[in-house]
Amino acid sequence: MSDSDSVRPAIHTVGIIYRERSAEASALAHTLAARMSAGGRRAWLAEREDEAEIVDQLVGTELALVLGGDGTILSVARLCAPLQIPILGVNFGRVGFLTELEPLEVEEKLPLYLNGDYWVDERTMLQAEVGHDGATEHLIALNDVVLARGAEPRVIRVKVWIDGHLYNTTVADGVIVSTATGSTAYNLAAGGPILHPQVRSSVLTPLAPHLAADRSLILEPSAVITLEVEERSGAAVLSADGQINRDLAVGSRVVIRGNAHMTRFLRRRPPTYFYRILTAKLRDNL
Repeated sequence: MSDSDSVRPAIHTVGIIYRERSAEASALAHTLAARMSAGGRRAWLAEREDEAEIVDQLVGTELALVLGGDGTILSVARLCAPLQIPILGVNFGRVGFLTELEPLEVEEKLPLYLNGDYWVDERTMLQAEVGHDGATEHLIALNDVVLARGAEPRVIRVKVWIDGHLYNTTVADGVIVSTATGSTAYNLAAGGPILHPQVRSSVLTPLAPHLAADRSLILEPSAVITLEVEERSGAAVLSADGQINRDLAVGSRVVIRGNAHMTRFLRRRPPTYFYRILTAKLRDNL
């Protein structure tokens, strides 16, 4: 995390990415693009669903201004992290753990960020390596990687290795490997612990396990987790951030570790703001 008192260079090139289904987000996106262009900045627009367009425009972009909910930010984060492009989120969703501004704040506060008054909140990510169609595919996630049962209503048996050590065989609906950022998402719903977003550790949480002793485990940052769907299990599904999904055959192995890239968010709120919003966000969305 960077020094919150430092002022950074002004931002001149902004990509504005918004939810296609939100008329309010679309209207604000076009208004902001016009204002930035009139003020001498370069601003481009893209709908969240148009990933090819976003990828084409990101090179040379200094900031991704994302108008949407946490799901929109998760999808954009996977594109921005490899290019080290920071994200500033405007909340048009329900929860908004990852966003920084509410729509009514944008007109007043956005110029502060564009003029360099912010600090950078760096979040760890995960990567999963999985065999798929005869090749190894690498998926990255900001929130979590989940190995869960497929369409059949039956548990799966998952062998779990940590740094090459056979930890256990989990009999459950699945296994969640979560970052600290994702600890307030599916991990929390499954009874896992909440981690402060600056924590570098990951969390291994069984999903509806058969054994009461099968609990969450907080892992050190460099841990490598290997999950194998046992032969006696049914088919399973691998999911990254709930958005990228792959069917897995029995016997498949998935290797999960920290990703080299970080997701960067622009912040002006103090780092302790996480504690202030945690209870309110959870209470409001029960």
